Amino acid sequence: MEGQHELNARYARSLLPVTITFGVFTVVGVVGNIIVLLVFALGRAYRNNNFRVFVISLAIIDLLTSAFLIPAEIIKHRNFFSFGNIAMCKIKCLFNVWAACAAALSLLIISIDRYRKVCQPLRKQIGPQLAMRLCVFLSFFVSIILSVPGAVMCGIKRANMTDMYVNQTTTVFVCETEDRFKDHILRTLYKYNFILLLVGVSIACIVMYILIGLQIARHWGSVPTNFRKDSGKDQNSDFTSETFGKMKSGSDNREKSDSKVSISTNITDSPTNSPSPSKPKRPPLVRQGTSVDDEKAAKKRLVKQLSAASAGSRDDGTARRRNMSRSASGFGLRKFPYKTLIWFILTLVFIITYILYLGLSTKTSQLTKMDVPQFTLFQSFYRLYFINNIINPIVYALLDKNFRKATRTLGPRIKQRFRDGWFN
Repeated sequence: MEGQHELNARYARSLLPVTITFGVFTVVGVVGNIIVLLVFALGRAYRNNNFRVFVISLAIIDLLTSAFLIPAEIIKHRNFFSFGNIAMCKIKCLFNVWAACAAALSLLIISIDRYRKVCQPLRKQIGPQLAMRLCVFLSFFVSIILSVPGAVMCGIKRANMTDMYVNQTTTVFVCETEDRFKDHILRTLYKYNFILLLVGVSIACIVMYILIGLQIARHWGSVPTNFRKDSGKDQNSDFTSETFGKMKSGSDNREKSDSKVSISTNITDSPTNSPSPSKPKRPPLVRQGTSVDDEKAAKKRLVKQLSAASAGSRDDGTARRRNMSRSASGFGLRKFPYKTLIWFILTLVFIITYILYLGLSTKTSQLTKMDVPQFTLFQSFYRLYFINNIINPIVYALLDKNFRKATRTLGPRIKQRFRDGWFN
């Protein structure tokens, strides 16, 4: 036992920088996700919105992971080769699988919602209530069911490890898959089904975001340059089915306005047929005995007035089209829609970190054969996916000005809620 204690202490000291980093992750994840939950629960800008449902769902997953799973991993770092608590080992395995499945399924739902709103805007969309049901069912209920077999097969594994510093073999206890399930067919099926889930979700999300990007690029090409410049003043507008509806109605109104303007310019010689809103006052009739020069001058004044009225009508139509494009296009000057950009970044980080995790999982059977530097390097990248649990509040703060504004006023609003009664 003394050799086991010395060996475990040596590896724990080598993991100390990673352990401290995970401690920072715990604090940032807990505080950041609590802020996110408060902002999106109290913020009026996010009421009755799919974005709010998805953010709260991910925040709950990240908060539970930061509060329980990362501290459990810290405890494992301190007792990696002398892990004797089987209950904590099984709970940790349960949380590991649940966190991965819940985040993957949540990001899949979000990708489908984004795809339908951008690429299929005229079809029936996912409403906030349906989005909430999907998140609860897939991200929590289904994910828990999928994680239970992992906890059952997980346990304390006894192995022999050679301590190269004293050149002796030491018995160690590691929290891994139990020996009786190591080569079992159920363990193999479960492992590859889990890999298939993560890889399948990753491929589906990548394909949908590629199609979203192509659709946005086509939209940029179809919107005139001056429309994009005008719409660039609205940073937080987004590309949805409502956008398409407004653009379509704006296009119809623009065609009608242009046709009216063309008719009015072609009949400038007929004052009685000019549009009523811009109809100028008729000049007084030429009295008998008026000279021919005076009559010509009166006609010229009439033509100038009708031309000015037509120009004013064109200016009004241009202004209306500009305002319509500003409220409808919502893209800014070559800017990606901010909600879609947020989900794309979070999905990309998830895919990269979990692909790295799946690749390194093939080396876990060799942990007892690694020396201290190799073991430390392996553990530094193996749990890198914990970054998914702290990055969300940072991305929201960088890309969502409503979130930044709501965060600055969060303290006064909480005080007001307590003063008025939180549940009133």
